[in-house]
Amino acid sequence: MHERGLVSAAAVELLSSLGDEKIDSVTLSVGPDTDRGVVEEAWRSATAGTPIATARLELAAAMHELVCLECSTAYWGGKLTTCSECGGNGLVVERAPEVSIAGWGKGRVG
Repeated sequence: MHERGLVSAAAVELLSSLGDEKIDSVTLSVGPDTDRGVVEEAWRSATAGTPIATARLELAAAMHELVCLECSTAYWGGKLTTCSECGGNGLVVERAPEVSIAGWGKGRVG
């Protein structure tokens, strides 16, 4: 479960970026092949006892960019998402990040 390492790295990155700044929410982008439950559990573990432990966690879906092998249409989805134009199979040309910080909300915590 390499998601734990990615989530831990994201938490460390965010904490170092914030300094003394308080936030009330964090949004993580999660790729289509990433286990969202593991990400949530790993986030709680990685942030326990830190200033961001009480921030609300939101997960946003990140999708791969694919190109249809039959009609060349570019579209977004998971590895097995079929083309919306012709129903053909697509090739991933740009992978979505498995876990990344999409943003955070500033405000009062507590």
